[in-house]
Amino acid sequence: MKKKKSETKGSLLPSALADVELQHIERALAQLRTMKHQPSGTLNVDYWRERLTAVVSGYALVPAQKQRVEALRIALDSVGSGPREPGKRGRTTNRLWAKAA
Repeated sequence: MKKKKSETKGSLLPSALADVELQHIERALAQLRTMKHQPSGTLNVDYWRERLTAVVSGYALVPAQKQRVEALRIALDSVGSGPREPGKRGRTTNRLWAKAA
């Protein structure tokens, strides 16, 4: 017999813990926006997309959190589509963010 969707959520972390992760990603996104036009380096937008995916797959999100995730994805898409110099890789500060988490 197949398990219902609600029964499989037993292995997911509670939604209250997801708020901490979402707040962290929101702060990182704010930093991404401020650094977008600075030549000193770039943050890796793909890394933060992966973090969002991990939140979606690892936590039992409530509808409001799902809306936050979708808004963050849209915002990351807008930051990720910013101008970059062709063929030049910027330094990434993701390791600093990971230490702060």
